[in-house]
Amino acid sequence: MFDRPLFLPTVSPISLAEILIVFTIASSAYFLAFNNFEKHLPIKRRITKLFVVVGVLAILGILFGRYVYWGVITLMTMGQIYLHGWYFPKQGINGLTAEPHDKYLEVIAKMKGNK
Repeated sequence: MFDRPLFLPTVSPISLAEILIVFTIASSAYFLAFNNFEKHLPIKRRITKLFVVVGVLAILGILFGRYVYWGVITLMTMGQIYLHGWYFPKQGINGLTAEPHDKYLEVIAKMKGNK
């Protein structure tokens, strides 16, 4: 895509293939594996959220290189593992199915500061 990152020219650049791989994996996880967690949101908002996240990641990769790109993805993945593997089960919510859904919506509202 670029021959070198804009701000860290000594770091290896990101490729379009890496961006497309992340987009494919994120789409599959978001719409197939963890669909129950976002089913209360309109599909247009969910698609917009996906494009924004992948777009921000792509910009980070273009500006700072491959290590920052994959580092941010690793941090996001660790956050999701914590959230779905520890926090939600501690709150009595299944980390894979978001059941009971009413309790999940309450926990999310509390996390966002709405309650």
